[in-house]
Amino acid sequence: MANANWIRGLQMLLLGAMLGGLFVSSWERPAAMAQQNSPQANPATLQADVAHLKDLTPPHSHPMVEAGMFAANLWFAGEKKNWPLADYYLNETRNRIRWEVHLNPGPKGPDGNPVDMQSIFDGIDNGTLPKVHKAIEMKDSKEFAVEYKRLLEECYSCHKAAARPYLRPMVPVSGAQPILNLDPAATWPQ
Repeated sequence: MANANWIRGLQMLLLGAMLGGLFVSSWERPAAMAQQNSPQANPATLQADVAHLKDLTPPHSHPMVEAGMFAANLWFAGEKKNWPLADYYLNETRNRIRWEVHLNPGPKGPDGNPVDMQSIFDGIDNGTLPKVHKAIEMKDSKEFAVEYKRLLEECYSCHKAAARPYLRPMVPVSGAQPILNLDPAATWPQ
């Protein structure tokens, strides 16, 4: 009986050792495989990788192109009194401007010194943008038009500060053919 317990204990020990060995080898194997398969970084490959990533990165103006598109759609949604859509476009405009500030936080101003774009954005974000939002919430077309125009003036002040006075925003008179129906009473598609 003691002999059988001893053999069973030895079998359990051997089984545990084999399972432990398998566990450890399977744990270490993916790490070893990853090290073997990944190329070693060196200055030449790092420079090539950075150059490749720069080629893939859109220009800093990309978010502002989208901000302009959303701001134009904001105007037309407000004009049609589609307030939920106007609120959506206001938020998208704000997000694109924030993205631009993140990508280009200190462009050179007319004097050649960096411009603190975050401070300018904070002024707009705490000033006119909430007023446009309030006009949308109140469904007040007249106030919306006033605050929208004020927003465009602030946008232009920012453009001038960033040495781009030739970028003059305006109230849009016609837009590109939108894919979204701006009529709040639209019934198609269902």
